[in-house]
Amino acid sequence: MSQFKDFARSIRSAYYVAQDAVIRPVARSWRRHSLLRETLPGDDLQHASRQAAVYVHFDRDGLVHDYVVHQLRELAAAGFRTTFVTNSPSFPSESRTRVAPHCRAMLWRYNTGYDFGAYKDGIAAIDDLQSLDGLVLMNDSVYGPFWSLAETLAAVDRSRADFWGIVDSWELRYHIQSFFLLLTPAALRSKAFAAFWQAMPYVNNKGWVIRNGEVGLSQALARQGLRGGVLAPYWAVAETMKDRLADLGSRQLDPDEIRSLRFVQSILLQGRPINAMHFFWDVLITDYKCPFIKRELLQSNPAKLPTSAWRELIGSASAYDVAMIDDHLKSR
Repeated sequence: MSQFKDFARSIRSAYYVAQDAVIRPVARSWRRHSLLRETLPGDDLQHASRQAAVYVHFDRDGLVHDYVVHQLRELAAAGFRTTFVTNSPSFPSESRTRVAPHCRAMLWRYNTGYDFGAYKDGIAAIDDLQSLDGLVLMNDSVYGPFWSLAETLAAVDRSRADFWGIVDSWELRYHIQSFFLLLTPAALRSKAFAAFWQAMPYVNNKGWVIRNGEVGLSQALARQGLRGGVLAPYWAVAETMKDRLADLGSRQLDPDEIRSLRFVQSILLQGRPINAMHFFWDVLITDYKCPFIKRELLQSNPAKLPTSAWRELIGSASAYDVAMIDDHLKSR
């Protein structure tokens, strides 16, 4: 079995190499003059701040939901002037009105390149990038924050981390998950950061963007000697989860939940890396004060994990209004 797994991994790796070799040059040769449909000013009073954020949004109807407004408010309260970038097919006046008070600028663009294409255009719109004290890259793929974002970021030890996020991952290669990423001046002014975005093409292939965007950015920064850090390191959280599951047989749980958690337990005992934001979502919130939960986990739950207690867990741990999550889930 192990030989088959090794063979499958080698085939997958070879496929990725071949795919990357084709996609990158093709994407570079095909360039729309500009992917921006419209650039609009915002009304944010943080316009003079030396901390900036690029926030990426997508909604099939162009709506800006309450949980998104909450995130924009939290960024502003933490002292960040935000460039809001939407990949939505439309950006109606009602949505613009909701966003404008919390943002320095609003960019409406074609949905090419997913979140990393939007990050690239949002970063390019910041004219004082080199003089910033910090830059946050964030997207709307999570609900939260459940606690003050300012307090979460105040606890970051910038003397030990040049780029920082909520969770890291060892899937594919080591990286910090890009739904929330803080970059310090050392990272922003590095050759690696500039070279990464200059070389990053606009590619409409999600797997390629994950490998070359999310994973690629962390790898590029690390190769230059820049130090990454996270709120909840993967292996520490995995050990906490392993301890939590040790008494699984004595719990009064639904049989389907038991089967699902047994599966998670077997993966942990094998030492295989998995997605912490899905498989460890509850431990992250209760034990590590992770301020976010992934939308995908609550919308589609691809691994069929036990999530029925999410409202009670978030409600008991924080003052966050879970109705914002329910309202968005009902709209899908």
